Amino acid sequence: MKDIVKIVLSGGPAGGKSSALKKIVPELRKYGYTVIPVLESAREIIEASFNRNNPYEFQKAIAANQLKKEAEAEKTAKDGEKTIIICDRGLMDCRVYLNDEDYEKIKKALNMTDVDLRDRYDAVFHLDSTSTHKEAEYIQDEARVEGEDEALRINNRSLRAWCGNPHYRFIPVCDKIEEKYKILMKEIKAFLGIPKPLEIERKFLIIYPDLDYISTFPCSKSHIEQTYLIDNSGKRFRLRKRGDNGHYIYIKTVKKKITETIREEVEIRLSKNEYNKLLTENIITGSISKDRYCLMYDGTYYEIDIFPFWKKQAYLEVELLDENDEIKIPEFIEVLKEVTYDKQYKNSQLCIKIPEEEEY
Repeated sequence: MKDIVKIVLSGGPAGGKSSALKKIVPELRKYGYTVIPVLESAREIIEASFNRNNPYEFQKAIAANQLKKEAEAEKTAKDGEKTIIICDRGLMDCRVYLNDEDYEKIKKALNMTDVDLRDRYDAVFHLDSTSTHKEAEYIQDEARVEGEDEALRINNRSLRAWCGNPHYRFIPVCDKIEEKYKILMKEIKAFLGIPKPLEIERKFLIIYPDLDYISTFPCSKSHIEQTYLIDNSGKRFRLRKRGDNGHYIYIKTVKKKITETIREEVEIRLSKNEYNKLLTENIITGSISKDRYCLMYDGTYYEIDIFPFWKKQAYLEVELLDENDEIKIPEFIEVLKEVTYDKQYKNSQLCIKIPEEEEY
């Protein structure tokens, strides 16, 4: 069976994606991974002298090339090897360059949805464009025709397009590009579980947020169904069904508690059939559903969980690289209390008993 993880480097022009790809591929190979880079499809189409005047046809050609290269990379992966496919941009980048009408057309042409385009990748790393910092030098090359203002617009649209991916991280502009690559590598290693697959998370009970207001920022809603199970050997695990409008990804998660904020976590992508098989063959101990709003704000990826049984409160969750990292709560989010260490607010416990809403 092939063990493949697929990653995207995204962001606006002059973010350092292509240069970063060259650096992180050999670095990850040192850890024993088979690493397959997928070079930027847009650049290849441009260099083939494709007419760029029709945005829809141009993006459709890029998407076709991207799908072909990803399929070739997956075919190259071998059974029994841990393979990482790293893409310089991914399919969801077409959303950045198209108006709403053409984007709907391209989804129809590809027979894909937002979930299919965005969540086919296990993680996305947004390398912020130097156009976001006036003191940073905006670098152009032969294939790049955008001016600095247009690069900034593309960068911001990219943040919105990819928001909602289960693992989305922001890599800021730094004084030195080498520092940016260090941050990127640290985030990728944390995602891959190098040296250990840890989940470091803080959770807050918050006043029910203004959903219309948070949607003015890069924000995306997904519906999640979580089921907690025990297998025949007595081991506990979680199944998650995540998506929207009948289109989902399926994930099996096994966690081992280390501290209240740190857990060893292993996630496995499943097919729909594998998901349904696990549901029927194991003992279900509880289930819960919620709507998750993924919010990218000021360089941090927040997850806001809205439950059907609460009308005045919700959860805010933040994943960290280190349990001592400072957390900056957005000023428009009102925290009632931190519940990281309160067992009654764990999702698995909410299946059993729902705490009364806080008075405020």
